[in-house]
Amino acid sequence: MKKYISTFAIIIAIASCIPPGKLTEAMDANTKLNSKYDSLKNKLNDTLSTFSASISSLKENLDNLKDSISYYQGIAATIPEPTQGDVFLEQMVGNSLLTNSELSTIKNANGKSGGNNLWLERFKSDINKYTSSDVEVKLNKGFVFIDIPIKIMFASGSAKLSSKTSQVLTGIAEFLNAQPSIIFLIEGHTDNKNFKATSQNNNWTLSVNRAAEVARIFQTKYNIDPRRMIATGRSQYLPVDDNNTPTGRLNNRRIRIVLMPSVKQLMNLNKQ
Repeated sequence: MKKYISTFAIIIAIASCIPPGKLTEAMDANTKLNSKYDSLKNKLNDTLSTFSASISSLKENLDNLKDSISYYQGIAATIPEPTQGDVFLEQMVGNSLLTNSELSTIKNANGKSGGNNLWLERFKSDINKYTSSDVEVKLNKGFVFIDIPIKIMFASGSAKLSSKTSQVLTGIAEFLNAQPSIIFLIEGHTDNKNFKATSQNNNWTLSVNRAAEVARIFQTKYNIDPRRMIATGRSQYLPVDDNNTPTGRLNNRRIRIVLMPSVKQLMNLNKQ
């Protein structure tokens, strides 16, 4: 008991030494600090509460996003891959070779018959009936490319057709004669190797002369109307393979026949 009395006496003694005004200021400052502390504590609690609610909301949104991804993945899995015919027709629209209205008509017709643009595959098969296994048929951007390797048509550096070309050109000519309204382009292509180049003897001249020779044979031997044909040389500048390898250069040396039919003609080819 004496210990507590002594301590209280010391506090009273110290307080009696502080001027009354200073003590009041100190007590007011302490009250303000306590009030500010309580305010900051409440704000901290509110912030923590809001943050916790935000975390919960984010978790819920993430779950919803995962559900949406699963849903759309399921839809995507049921959508069929675009066929070569679909891509081909869209390219024709992009190149103003086909209107959107015509495209809709074709798609509706295919949808009703379940054809799924199989007419395009039948068209390729029709061309392949007339060509040898060495000839490659490609469909791109509204055009049909028929690539014939130079090795079965011309000797190296020559624009004179070899005897091996008879079967190849005969088949293609039969196809072209069966479709007299189709306009076509004959392109000569070379690799990038020069051969005794002179002003009259170079890859440009060679590519043009080879294309012209094919056109001449189509006209004179197979009676194809020359007004349907365009013969041109592209030299080495449109390669389909790497000119730095022997195989690539071999693939680049070719005659390309480019058919330019309308969609109506394409769709009716297999009916004949």
